[in-house]
Amino acid sequence: MNSTKLLGIVSILLGVAAILLPYLFGTVAVMALGGLMLAGGVVALLFVSDIRKQGIAVSVFGPWAQIVVGAVVLLWPELALWLVAVLLGGGLILSGVTGLTALRDADLINPPLLRKLGLWASIVLGALLIMTGAFGSAVLLSLLLGIALINVGFHQWREADYVL
Repeated sequence: MNSTKLLGIVSILLGVAAILLPYLFGTVAVMALGGLMLAGGVVALLFVSDIRKQGIAVSVFGPWAQIVVGAVVLLWPELALWLVAVLLGGGLILSGVTGLTALRDADLINPPLLRKLGLWASIVLGALLIMTGAFGSAVLLSLLLGIALINVGFHQWREADYVL
């Protein structure tokens, strides 16, 4: 078995694990994002400091903000997950209400049933996401991550036959 197929199997297994253990994988994914933000902020701060030594006036606000946000997300991933739930859930609710309002104002005699059901589903799913909070967004994040990893794994497995 070549290494590409092995990586495909590992990706598929990680994807299945992400779907089966959603809160763990969602939290770890958010913590990884926080760590990357923190590291990127440190690198940006070093770069800006070097530029400032050369006499170019550059603000350090952006890198410091990135460092602070990265540290907060790394230390309190539940807070970041809760914010995602509120913002995404609010966006889904707003999208559904706006769509229903647009349908009403369009003066359509018989608007498509699937369109109305989709808009109402957006409202219901948004409210459900807000109610479940950090857990809901962790489940959503890990479900999407799991599906993506499984997809990548199958592509790696399939392409391994074409690797010379």
